Amino acid sequence: MATNSATVGVTTVNNQIYSKIAAKAASKIPGVGASSGGLLQLGKPRDITGKPTATAEVLGGAVAVELKVGIRYPLSLQQTCEAIRQQVTDELVQFLGASSVQVDIDVAWLHAASTNAEKRRLR
Repeated sequence: MATNSATVGVTTVNNQIYSKIAAKAASKIPGVGASSGGLLQLGKPRDITGKPTATAEVLGGAVAVELKVGIRYPLSLQQTCEAIRQQVTDELVQFLGASSVQVDIDVAWLHAASTNAEKRRLR
């Protein structure tokens, strides 16, 4: 059956979808979490178990993503950021067909494992 080109539509994907996929992809990397928590990013301590904040801008097939993350200390920042970039790029290409992906990462804080040092008191 022939298709009339006048009836073929265009599919558009909102930038928020790109942002959500990027944030979810980044959170799959072990030791990566939210930049902070709570309403309006206030009032709740930073949370390594939450999803990072992501903002995406799409121009044609190219996608620019800005991520704000927290990383568990003492992970290698360079290796962790490269793993984040690879995971985000792979998922945006796989799910949305992005032809080019740029991922900028802002490491907002480091999460140190809690120790008994916090419970010690000075005399």
